[in-house]
Formats: sequence, C-alpha cells, structure tokens
Amino acid sequence: MHSRYFINRKNPLALISVALMLISSAIRIVYYTSRPMTPQIFWIYLVNTVAAAVVFFVAVVFFGRKLPQLTALPVAMGVVFFAYKALGFPSRAHTVLCLLLYAGVLALYALTVFGVIRTKYLLYPLFGLPFLYHLFVEDTQKYFFAEPPVPVFEWLPEISVLCIMASLFFISVSLEKRK
Repeated sequence: MHSRYFINRKNPLALISVALMLISSAIRIVYYTSRPMTPQIFWIYLVNTVAAAVVFFVAVVFFGRKLPQLTALPVAMGVVFFAYKALGFPSRAHTVLCLLLYAGVLALYALTVFGVIRTKYLLYPLFGLPFLYHLFVEDTQKYFFAEPPVPVFEWLPEISVLCIMASLFFISVSLEKRK
C-alpha cells in the first residue's frame, strides 16, 4: 500500500523531528535510571519510549521515502505510554477524555500516513496545540510558578514529553506529497 506522502530524510524538519525524538529518549534514560523504578515504569516509561524513538529513527531515516506508514508504529507505542500515564490521573473524566484523545491522535496520524485521509494539515493543530498548551499553560503553572519550586531535574519527564510532541509536529510538517 502506497501512502500519498513520503518523508525525505534530508528534509531539515524531518531531521529536527528525529533529533527531538532521540533527545527525548536521552532525557528519559538520564531521569529514569537515576531513581528506583517499578517494573511498569521501567517497561512503559523507559523501555517502550526509548524503543519507540529508535523505531521512529529507523522508520524516518531508512524507510521514510518508501514506507512512511512505519512511523505509525512508534506513534502507537507512544500512545501506550500516554494511556498508561493517563490511568494515574485523579479525575476519571480527565482519564477517559485523554484516552479518547490519544486513540484519536493515533487514528488520525495513521490514517494520514496510510493515505486514507488526504491532507496532512489536520496533524498540525493535533500536535502543535497540545505542545503550546503544555508549554504556556500547564507547565508554566506546574514548574515555573510552583510553590515550593520544583527542582529542574524533576522537569525532565515533561521536557521529554514536549520533545515528543514537537517531534511529531515537525514530522507532520515534513510529510511531502508523492507526485
């Protein structure tokens, strides 16, 4: 099955996307290996996300031109991480809404790279708006203006998530139409 899109590994936005995904993994390795972890945290927050970044790198750099659909696999792996994280939210309504959102993100991304949805432009707000919300609304309150102040090291998981969101935004923008 041919996608209507391809990813040019020389496209600067694709390279930025891959770099952000790998930076996210490096941050996760530094943060999570510096503390005790439950098996769930080890497998879902660390192994799954690092493996997703490696698969993303391979999919973009080696298969992006012929099989951009492969990038849907690491997005699905990321959804597993975000879904598990959502299960810890204090509000059931927030959890359910986030789970629906994550399923929608995966569906919209996959349907786009598989060529079912004929435009990539829906992906821009899908990844860009949550990034901006986290950066300027949620994280500002949670980290910058927190009382007592949150140590910068404790920001690392959120910085990693921001890198993932930005990476997916940039890969979406870098999708090029086949002629």
